[in-house]
Amino acid sequence: MNNSTEENIYRKLQQHLDNFPIGFPATKSGVEIEILKFLFTPLQAKIASCLNLAPKTPAKVRLRLADRFGIKMTEQEITDHLHQMFLSGSLERSGKEGSFRYSNAMLAIGMFEYHVDHLTREFVENMNKYFDEAFGEEFFRTSFPQLRTSPHAKALIRNIATYDDMRLYVQNVNKPIQVANCVCKQGEALLGNPCKQTDDIEVCLLFGSKNYAERKQAREISKEECLTILDRAEKEGMVLQPGNTMEPFCICICCGCCCGVLNAAKKFPNPTRLFATNYFAEVDIDNCNGCEVCVKRCQMEAITVKEKKAVIDPKRCIGCGLCVTTCPTNAMKLIKKDKESIPPKNTAALYMKILKEKFGKRKEMMKMLRLLLG
Repeated sequence: MNNSTEENIYRKLQQHLDNFPIGFPATKSGVEIEILKFLFTPLQAKIASCLNLAPKTPAKVRLRLADRFGIKMTEQEITDHLHQMFLSGSLERSGKEGSFRYSNAMLAIGMFEYHVDHLTREFVENMNKYFDEAFGEEFFRTSFPQLRTSPHAKALIRNIATYDDMRLYVQNVNKPIQVANCVCKQGEALLGNPCKQTDDIEVCLLFGSKNYAERKQAREISKEECLTILDRAEKEGMVLQPGNTMEPFCICICCGCCCGVLNAAKKFPNPTRLFATNYFAEVDIDNCNGCEVCVKRCQMEAITVKEKKAVIDPKRCIGCGLCVTTCPTNAMKLIKKDKESIPPKNTAALYMKILKEKFGKRKEMMKMLRLLLG
């Protein structure tokens, strides 16, 4: 296979993935092709091009591969390839043993996170470059982000909605809970930048997930251990970012030094608008003594001290509550926004909203049909 033919295979896959709710845009540098080469062999790239967001049986993928690329395999051969692609973190899988179905994964949240414990320095460098060149803008182009910011419970003095109170959510969830290593912290450590907030990178919480466990990337934990992780996150100054749905499938525990989402957002002039959050911090000037504890705790660089008083930049505050929980004079408060951000019911509803905003209502429906039906 010559280089131009191989490049064309990866370019077609890039264009295919770019139709998803969180797309895979092209860049001038071509770094997105280098990322795809890390994630897929040329044959795997062709197989991935035969999939979409709706899970497909190996038999269906086998027919598409023959029709589109003239590649003929037995059903067992294509099953083996799909299984290996799933194990390597390049595909989603659903169903039970003997009747597995496979689908494409988006880059994030998706293939990037699925490569936790299997990162290379070059892959992390390329991901950081891609975030700067194109993917950061793509990730934040919608007003319905994949993640939301939930305040730490200690920062609030009254009851709040379950989707904003992660302790309450954990206490009531009836799905298995797992914890995995943080891919962002792991990646930055590979680059020689270990996390400044915590020495523990096993902080990514998952609810009802099978895929991480089947790849041996997560372990099951009790509700008590999960609540302990949330307590430690508050103590060590990390932001809670659950999936932006009524029943989140994950809680990302993020820091301003490693997290790709927070770091990408901080480069925008008004990062607050990029987050689904229902709160903002406010300073009681009379009680503030300018101690700067809040400055060190803030992961969005939203707080400065001027004339011995804390000042909050409303364009940077995401309402995480970290400044509130350790304020020695109780000068910091979280205030609920007048307009509440209510998350969609589930992940499917979230991605439908993203597609509608990305392509418009009519095109959104056509895109979704193509993604689901092929």
